[in-house]
Amino acid sequence: MDYNQTLKYIHSIPKFSRVLGNDLLRKLLGKMGNPQNNLRFIHIGGTNGKGSTCTMTAKILKCAGYRVGLFTSPYLEYFNERIRINGVPISNDELVETVEYVKSISEKYNAEVSEFAFDTAVALEYFKRNKCDIVVLEVGLGGRLDATNVIEEPIAVGVTSIGLDHCQYLGDTLDKISMDKFGIIKPNSNVVLYPIQDKAVFTNAENVCKSQNAKLTVPSIHEISDIDTLNNSFIYKNEKYSLAMSGEFQIYNAVTAIELINIIKNKGYTIDGSDIKLGLMTAKINGRLDYQNENLIIDGAHNPQAIAALLKELTKTKRQIYFLTAVMQDKDYAEIVRLISDFASKNKSKIAVTEIDMPRCLPCNELCSEFLKHGITASAFNNSLDALKTLKSMNTQNALICVCGSLYLAGEIKKSIKK
Repeated sequence: MDYNQTLKYIHSIPKFSRVLGNDLLRKLLGKMGNPQNNLRFIHIGGTNGKGSTCTMTAKILKCAGYRVGLFTSPYLEYFNERIRINGVPISNDELVETVEYVKSISEKYNAEVSEFAFDTAVALEYFKRNKCDIVVLEVGLGGRLDATNVIEEPIAVGVTSIGLDHCQYLGDTLDKISMDKFGIIKPNSNVVLYPIQDKAVFTNAENVCKSQNAKLTVPSIHEISDIDTLNNSFIYKNEKYSLAMSGEFQIYNAVTAIELINIIKNKGYTIDGSDIKLGLMTAKINGRLDYQNENLIIDGAHNPQAIAALLKELTKTKRQIYFLTAVMQDKDYAEIVRLISDFASKNKSKIAVTEIDMPRCLPCNELCSEFLKHGITASAFNNSLDALKTLKSMNTQNALICVCGSLYLAGEIKKSIKK
């Protein structure tokens, strides 16, 4: 296979396994020699902030001199972004070679798994071949039955902000969703929980950790001070830190990463305070409050909790905001539209809606109808680039154009801008 054939093969695999659970993946990995057993992991789950927290944690470890694997999802612009070592994506040739190997094992032993489980196997094999010291592993969906949960005895477990998302799979309450997310907590593990959560989430975390004899750490928000969102800096436990990533919510992701690193230090890894500061100062993830220029920002917020956090940050700019948005049908798009509509009504925002060429995407005419329910007239475009061009032509007030609602839309716009 060449690179394009490899990607076509990966995306042809069914999204969800034929059999519930990870038995087929364990079979596949067993026939591969269990590459995961040769690696040490930091396992990070949650609803929002997983990618940022993973990126911060991995960058700190790289600054400390370790060879760090990073597995995240979904990708923004191209598939290789999901599998990195020390920030460098897997090469096309290495991806082809590793996929061919895993494919051959899968077919030979009748261990055909879901697309995400296959990707996980590819990543684990790649990290093993390249002798990574530590792998930062991001949960795909949920936790208990997620493919990444095949690993045993992680060095540390992180859980970021938990909200209502993927309700059709995980449950329709924070109580149910958080219990599924906490399924990655192993016996005797060390767990760090993002410090701002619903009360039910804290209660479930404490109960699960108690049942697993796991130690729970929650960063103290009372030890966070001097927050400067303009310069992305803050003080935590009397140490000053600066972030490459914008947004107040990134500060809470950062203290979660700091506490994960503290656990790792206590397990014998050498990491200086200067490594932590440099890692946070240089860790960057595309598609999160991502300014393309002074009048265009791209953000992958795709559920109500993330949209609310984005709107809070946009309010701080004190500028008029124009929105370009698309949403997936399996998200709580009614609540996403309500939040954006409330903001738009107060700020006289113009709104353009579009759609991505994928079955999950809500058609733009239906998205327009959702906005009309709130008295908002949105312009509909089948093509996202046409929508962006139109918004730019309408922007005579030096407004900030914000692309949001879907990571797929964020990636499509970024690729269009580069071209």
